[in-house]
Amino acid sequence: MDMEVLRFPLSSPSARAPANANVWERLLQTFAVPAPTAHRFLPKLKAGPLLLEVGQPPEWKPFEVVLAGASAADLGLYYYPHKEDATPMGCIRLQSAHIDSLEEVLMVVAKDKTWFLCADHVRDASDWCDAICSAIERVSNRDGAATQHQLQERRRRLNSSASAVTLCELQSRGAKARVDEFLEVFVRSTREDMCLQAAKGALSWSCMRSLAWKVWLECIPADVPFSQWVVIARDKRQRYEKLRKKQNLFQDLLVGKQRPEDLLTMCETSTDSLLYSIYKDVRRTRGDMPYFRDPVVQCLLIRVLYVYSATHSEISYNQGMGELLATLVYLLHIEQWPTDEDDIEEVIAGEHDAEPDGRLSGSYFFPATSPTKEQAEDTSTEEEDTSYVYVESFINIQNDDSFLDRDTFLRLAPFAGGSGRYYECCRDAAGEIVRELTASEFIEHDAYLLLEEMMLRMAGTYCPHVRIPRRNSRSEKPLSSADQLPPSPLDDQMNRIHHHILSRCDPPTARHLAKLGVEPQIFLLRWVRVLMAREFETPQVWQIWDAIFSLTPSDFSFINLLCVAVVREFREEILAAEDATNVLLSLRDIADRIEPPRLVDNARELYDALLIAAAVEASMGSA
Repeated sequence: MDMEVLRFPLSSPSARAPANANVWERLLQTFAVPAPTAHRFLPKLKAGPLLLEVGQPPEWKPFEVVLAGASAADLGLYYYPHKEDATPMGCIRLQSAHIDSLEEVLMVVAKDKTWFLCADHVRDASDWCDAICSAIERVSNRDGAATQHQLQERRRRLNSSASAVTLCELQSRGAKARVDEFLEVFVRSTREDMCLQAAKGALSWSCMRSLAWKVWLECIPADVPFSQWVVIARDKRQRYEKLRKKQNLFQDLLVGKQRPEDLLTMCETSTDSLLYSIYKDVRRTRGDMPYFRDPVVQCLLIRVLYVYSATHSEISYNQGMGELLATLVYLLHIEQWPTDEDDIEEVIAGEHDAEPDGRLSGSYFFPATSPTKEQAEDTSTEEEDTSYVYVESFINIQNDDSFLDRDTFLRLAPFAGGSGRYYECCRDAAGEIVRELTASEFIEHDAYLLLEEMMLRMAGTYCPHVRIPRRNSRSEKPLSSADQLPPSPLDDQMNRIHHHILSRCDPPTARHLAKLGVEPQIFLLRWVRVLMAREFETPQVWQIWDAIFSLTPSDFSFINLLCVAVVREFREEILAAEDATNVLLSLRDIADRIEPPRLVDNARELYDALLIAAAVEASMGSA
């Protein structure tokens, strides 16, 4: 078999030198070397030990891997069986490759094959990912081989910019409008109607989304009267305040003795592996959004993740949790109670005890400034954001002639489905609740509480071998029987999506994926661990989470149906694929090819069909 060679002409190309040529002519003739050794003459960009999946059937083997190359044509990962070996065993070509990482695993989608590599630690995998992406960008810029859009795609850093029109309008919405929305959502609606409307995107134009999430995730129990909401919220915020006080490394910042930039510098050089891992992920989280480039916001994310990891050592910190937290924090920021222009942007108290009125100290907040007149005029002329659906009213209920007073309102539990009119004192009471529960200075506290509830339900996804005890839910009966299941280990969830739901809903696609050897975790892991947060823009992720939280609040199992809906959306491309690499390429950049409302609707159809099938099977079994 002919060996592939790279030729290096040291003189002008010519025929092989004749036998009677002098020694210099023979030495300067065109010579050939085996391709794998050519990288020895290329600049080494990074080297180190990695596990590489090779062979048939694939198995993990240790290699010394060298990232080297001076141009798009020769850039690659050259791997050696042993560090001392002079000749590598092979090369992973990086020209036009796409890189992704999750925990310790790197996935390199090359032109001819998808490669998997594994580092010893998450930090090492992240360093390799950054080095490879930087090398691809550098040689592509030098060779003019890629557009800026293509370069951004290779990093798999999704653009999370939100609609300026929609978010600006939400931030500037007045107190009266917010109170009206609160009464419409939590008093006039029933739980079932609210969940169904939320799944259709009705919360996209509302400032009550974060409050609805708090109820669905049981930060505020759904069966307690409104009179208890503020008390419960303050108690839980106090709990986070006490947990945060235990972490001494944040105290100087909270009392104004340290700048946020100084804390970030300390994290960058810290020997605390947990703190450094969180810092590095936070610095990469939503970096294209100015809000998340703010050092104050980055410090907030670091504090919440560190406090959570220290408090819940059985789960600790795992890559992907920062994406979940960022999605929560940005929503709380957008929906915070509007503040006056004279309000300061930071509240920094000298002491960390609770104030007499129950408000907490030592918190940062970011007021939502009202748009100027010029901005409002510009906003009115911009194109409407098609990712939102406008719903005039959640529930079409005819008013009766009765009036709801303050005391009666405070005795109500949410989702009473009431009608009638409201006395002004009732509106005042509702305004006090909304103002307290969406206060700017408690964004950090509320983000922690929401993340804690999410991780309680996703423990099996992040720590498959750790069983987290579930508290008894006091909410109403869930909408589906699947909602009552305990969280499954990650592998079980992957297999359930791939081999149970997909096989039942689309047998040909399931068989084709199995035939090509496409393991479910290759493409499902990314979607499941962050609930599609890396696939869509932030407001679109909110809409997807509305459906997950409202329909399956106990275990988030609606994400399973969303994953199947994505696969079915691209079934024609999948069935036409001849290898696993083409399947993975067809499932990339899904946000460019399917809108979240359509994705949710398709998943809802599967959801309803499976519920009907389960009911039929149950009735036949009991007959």
